Amino acid sequence: MTEPRLIMLEGLPATGKSTISDFLRMQLERNGKKAKWIHEVASPHPLLLYPEDGLQTWNPSLDEYEASALEKWALFSGTAMRDEGTVYVLDSSFFQAQIFFFLWNNAPYERLEKFIYKLYDAVKRLRPALIYLYRENTEASIAYLEKDRGIDGLESIWQRDKARPYYRDKPAGAEGFRQFLRDYAAFAGSLFDSLDCKKLSVEISQADWPRHRGEMLSFLALENMASPAFYPPNGTYANETQGFQIVVDGLTMIDPHGGERALTPKSENKFYVACLPVILRFEAPGQLVMSGMQICERWTTTGLKYVAAYP
Repeated sequence: MTEPRLIMLEGLPATGKSTISDFLRMQLERNGKKAKWIHEVASPHPLLLYPEDGLQTWNPSLDEYEASALEKWALFSGTAMRDEGTVYVLDSSFFQAQIFFFLWNNAPYERLEKFIYKLYDAVKRLRPALIYLYRENTEASIAYLEKDRGIDGLESIWQRDKARPYYRDKPAGAEGFRQFLRDYAAFAGSLFDSLDCKKLSVEISQADWPRHRGEMLSFLALENMASPAFYPPNGTYANETQGFQIVVDGLTMIDPHGGERALTPKSENKFYVACLPVILRFEAPGQLVMSGMQICERWTTTGLKYVAAYP
């Protein structure tokens, strides 16, 4: 069987795309493969077109968007082909980013489908594998998202996007974004069904994640490999220039914004940060360096050094 060089994770928000992308990146590496995870808020992002200062600052026509996106996807495909042996894990970029833009602009499904086929053709030589996470009942996914992020989270997305053509005839506030999610789910399901590619749909209503992870590993012909048994040096690490501080306590860290994140050993001195493409690399004496791939939060900047204040 020919192994994929590109694994694409899709599904509604809060269906586990980042969590599974994190898991697959670790399992690929434990299976002896070189892997790179391109997070949906990777910075810079090799495939998405949104500027870092916000979605509202850039509003091209559909024609302009399609031309620019296709150029980026073709460029990424060429770069990835030259990076021989690397498997890329891509979340929320193939369906999600496109569905958002096309729905915002009230574009018909048929145009979106044709565009998705063009994106797929651009990366086809990477032998893509598509994994689609979903709940059969879309309302259950919306309810889960609302519970996870709060109604304020839904309201804030509507507030951000309310000037888009899509919302002109939709209810205001959270209900407007709920309707958007219903349309998103319908588009995503149809796209998944229509694509002729290596693909797997995973129905997650029961949240049986051990079984779901097993399905995905089998689909990708990977073994479920255990994490190595290492622990990082505890302490408080600071970058005084940027004003950032990270606290490490066993296999838990507190990031500069106060968020608690689990750490998983990659090697004796490298640790994955849960649900992020970032890796903490501990260097002697008492130094922590950011590696992996950075996201839009500046504390993750690749190469940024933190010095132990309380080793």
